[in-house]
Amino acid sequence: MAKDKVTGPERIKRMVTMLRTWQKLEREAIETTAEIMEKTNNLLIRQFMEIIRNDSVQHHRVQQFIIDSLTTTPVQLTPEELGEVWDAIKAHDKVERETIELAKELKGECRFFVQRALLDYLITDEEKHDHILGQLEEFKQKLYPYA
Repeated sequence: MAKDKVTGPERIKRMVTMLRTWQKLEREAIETTAEIMEKTNNLLIRQFMEIIRNDSVQHHRVQQFIIDSLTTTPVQLTPEELGEVWDAIKAHDKVERETIELAKELKGECRFFVQRALLDYLITDEEKHDHILGQLEEFKQKLYPYA
């Protein structure tokens, strides 16, 4: 059956299969980064491998969340649940944005290649956090379309 003709349960089954394949790749990444870390005492290589390993662990968890949401536990978010924590989310987003600005300023002043690379990684990660919080803002707008 053509990919664009797949509907309903078949689409979910295909998505879950693809996610499980991706999870397998993430588990391999976790293993290989750990193996690389065991083979070296170089602090920079170890730091990079630890970053990748931790990201792979988190990716695996998010993939499982997606699988569960498709198969057993649908995602639910009520306006009340979001409203209970919205002020805290806004405050946290402010901190994330301040962190991004500080990191960009620091990177602009840094003249060392390795440290600039790590600052660039941190900026990208903080921007990712800001993006995720922006997605919660989108959810809020969908829950409160007239707010």
